[in-house]
Amino acid sequence: PFPSKIYKMINGLDGTVGGWSDAGDSMVILDAETLASEVIPQYFKHINFSSFVRRLKNYGFRNLSANRNQYTTPRRWEFKHVNFRRGRPELLVQIRLAK
Repeated sequence: PFPSKIYKMINGLDGTVGGWSDAGDSMVILDAETLASEVIPQYFKHINFSSFVRRLKNYGFRNLSANRNQYTTPRRWEFKHVNFRRGRPELLVQIRLAK
């Protein structure tokens, strides 16, 4: 399932590509290019970061990235879901694809 793969992926990231926020209640992506080319293919069949972001939104994740507008791409991406928390894998079953 998608939420479990994301959880495993975020837990396996080094701090240069991304990881958990300090509070552990959101995931932070610092290097989207490396994530797309080197990390995402280990867990998913695609390497397109835009598709990854779209899928996160379909599962109810909110994009908290600062300085977002239609003309710029954030350097730091942050996504949050109420049931996506560091150290709480049992909550993942509550993350479902939006209808």
